[in-house]
Amino acid sequence: GPKATGETCHIIIDHEGEFPYWEGQSWGVIPPGNREKDGKPHSVRLYSIASSRYGDDMTGKTGSLCVRRATYWCDELKADDPAKKGVCSNFLCDSTPGTEVVMTGPAGKVMLMPEEDPTTDYIMVATGTGIAPYRGFVRRLFVEDTPAASAYKGEAWLFLGVANSDALLYDDEFQEAKSKYPDNFRIDYALSREQENKSGGKMYIQDK
Repeated sequence: GPKATGETCHIIIDHEGEFPYWEGQSWGVIPPGNREKDGKPHSVRLYSIASSRYGDDMTGKTGSLCVRRATYWCDELKADDPAKKGVCSNFLCDSTPGTEVVMTGPAGKVMLMPEEDPTTDYIMVATGTGIAPYRGFVRRLFVEDTPAASAYKGEAWLFLGVANSDALLYDDEFQEAKSKYPDNFRIDYALSREQENKSGGKMYIQDK
């Protein structure tokens, strides 16, 4: 929304089935070009994957990233400093269909969703773009038409902290999942610039 703190982009990458992954894993992205300080290639940046293993299109050949454009405020200009910006986040947010992306991975085992027991309860806590892996979880459990979704009988509880309601990410998807599965999916938002905690201060995720 217009009052969101910064620009966040949902980016779908077509990997042609060459980069299969599981929910909770990350991809590495290597932005093009070289570093100004030493002329060496840019290093890899890790981004949590924001889709299920099947991708948003359910083909198994795409994956999504949730990327906030990194900018830096200049007090003198009273605007974002054009000379300072996150190299990789701006590359991704400026990408267009057909842009080639150099990737590594997938990586990570810590965040994998345990699926052996379909009655497992999940508590998911995130702020901002940290919602990315949990979007993959929610899609797998409540959005997609798969045996895993049909079998799930536990409860998933999502806590998300952002500055205001305009900064909520994927809220439409989450609300739809909640309306379809009210006994299995719960959402709690902490809006630091719109809500107060019990002490009268700003509401942060830890206050929930």
